[in-house]
Amino acid sequence: MKLVHISDIHIHAEPILGLDSIANFKKCLAYVETHDQDADRVVITGDLTHLGLEESYQELQAILANSSLKDRLEPRLMIGNHDNREIFASVFNTRRDDAGFIQWTEETPAGVFVYMDTVDQGRHSGRYCESRMAWLRSVLDDARGKGQKAYLFMHHNPVRVHVANADIIGNVDERALQALLSEYNDTAAHLFFGHCHYTLSGAVSGVPYSAPRSTNHSCWPDFSGQINRMGHGDLAPNYNVCFLSENSTVVHSIDFLDAEKVKWRVEEGFDHH
Repeated sequence: MKLVHISDIHIHAEPILGLDSIANFKKCLAYVETHDQDADRVVITGDLTHLGLEESYQELQAILANSSLKDRLEPRLMIGNHDNREIFASVFNTRRDDAGFIQWTEETPAGVFVYMDTVDQGRHSGRYCESRMAWLRSVLDDARGKGQKAYLFMHHNPVRVHVANADIIGNVDERALQALLSEYNDTAAHLFFGHCHYTLSGAVSGVPYSAPRSTNHSCWPDFSGQINRMGHGDLAPNYNVCFLSENSTVVHSIDFLDAEKVKWRVEEGFDHH
C-alpha cells in the first residue's frame, strides 16, 4: 500500500516567515498529482490553517476541489494546534467520536488507519485525555481481535524529540499514551505525526514513527535547550511517501521544491547481476 503523508500546510492569506503557504501547498499537491497519483491514501496530519480562520478552510476546500486527486483520492484531513475544531467541522464534512473529537478509523489494504485528535483547543501543546484514550483502546482491541495491523495518525509528537521549543508544546499526556502504546505494540504497526516541522523517525514504546516537515516553513532542530529559540529559513519543505506491507514500512522524504535540480541518468544495457 502506498501512502502520501503531508503535514503542517498552515493555509493563510498572509506570508508566514516570509513564505507563501498557499502557493507552496499548491506546488506540493501538484507534485503529488504528477508523481504519486497511484497512492492509496493521502493524509494531512493537521495544522491545516495558521490561525483557524473560516476563510482559510474555505481556501483549502477550493484548492482540494480543483485538484485531480478529488476524482479518485480525497485527502484525509486532521486538525492540529493551529486549527479550530468547530470552524473546521463547519466547513468540511468530518467524522467524530461519541465525545465530539475529530477522530475515526478506516479500513485499508494494509490494516486499519486510526485518525486521532490530539488538539487541546486554545493551546499549542496537545492532549490525549481519558475519553480519547478509551476510544483508542477500544479501536486497538478490535484490531487485535481481528489480527489487523493498526496505523496511527496524530498531529502532536507523542514523544520528546530533544528540541526544547518542540517538547514544550508536545503531548501533555505523553506518558499515559506511551503506556497504552506499550500494551499494544503488537498491533500498532507505525505512528505518523507532524507538528515539529522537521524530518523525524524513531520508535516510542516499541512502535516505530515518522514525521515530515511542513510544506511551508520547515524548521531546523536545535539541541541547545533554549525554549524560545527556533531555527527557520530557506529550507526545503517536504512530504513523505510511505510503502506499507506485511513485513515492512518504508518512508521516503520528498523535497518537492528541489525536483527541478534532479538530473536523471539512464544506463544502457544495465545488468543488475
